[in-house]
Amino acid sequence: MKGKLLGVVLAALLLVMAGCGGGHDDRPLIETRIPSDVAVDADIVNAGGVLTVTRASTVNGIFAGVDPGNDDVYRAFLHFPLTTVPLNARIRSAELGIVIRSVTVLPPTATIPIRIELVSFAPPVITDDFDRILLPPLQSVSISPPISSADVNREVVVDVTPLMVEAQRRELRFFQVRIFQENDFTTTVPGMIEIDESNQDNAPLLTVVYD
Repeated sequence: MKGKLLGVVLAALLLVMAGCGGGHDDRPLIETRIPSDVAVDADIVNAGGVLTVTRASTVNGIFAGVDPGNDDVYRAFLHFPLTTVPLNARIRSAELGIVIRSVTVLPPTATIPIRIELVSFAPPVITDDFDRILLPPLQSVSISPPISSADVNREVVVDVTPLMVEAQRRELRFFQVRIFQENDFTTTVPGMIEIDESNQDNAPLLTVVYD
């Protein structure tokens, strides 16, 4: 009798183990590449307390950082629809690629520490989105190494996996980021980058791998 009972228990355990081994772990890895939406991308400049929004669709590039000439502070915003990433997807990696159109920094040999924050706003970008209290960051990463003049006309690829994981955890349907120079109101080395938005080939690109 004990032998029969043991056999039943072992059979049940094998069924459970088979069920655990053949589920989600067997899902294939999928890569999706999502260009930013130029109709939503924008920057906001704080010039002496006056905030102005510039839409990417009206210019060749948007700015992030501090203008060394007049200390105007720029923050850039990028918007990526997540329609190709299922809500039940497990994020394995995410990279954000941006082409640097220009760099302005003093001295010219200096580097610009840039911060990328996950945010969530209702398009279009408005001046309130500049404020990190009115639009709080949900997660953030720094670009490493910092951007320099050597990056002009090059693509800078940033690991934004923590941001994408957080966006997925919150079930956000858009991956939206705010980009700015770290300590932009107190920095002693102002610098500004221009993110290329001039054509589809150079558009900011979000690459997500999930299963």
